[in-house]
Amino acid sequence: MKLKQTITQIDVAEYDVQIEISEGSIYAETFTQSNAVYPAFKTLIRVLQPLKDVSLHVQTESKPLAEEYNAIQQNPNAALLNHLKMVIARQNLDVTIECVA
Repeated sequence: MKLKQTITQIDVAEYDVQIEISEGSIYAETFTQSNAVYPAFKTLIRVLQPLKDVSLHVQTESKPLAEEYNAIQQNPNAALLNHLKMVIARQNLDVTIECVA
């Protein structure tokens, strides 16, 4: 299954995030008073939670998300990364994340 995450900055500290799922559905959410990294992680976590036992390829515009997940650049406060990995493990998902920005 393929997911494409698009992040659009609307205003200062305001972002729209859309995740297109290969079967045609779209998840969208707006975040206010946020940086660009938090919405990238939170929307991906929300979309992955109901899935189980599937392989996914995520294309994202979030370089920090892809770098953290792929262990290129570790954030010392990696709470969102840890939460994402917990969801992936609990739901028995096989996830690859690629930055396409």
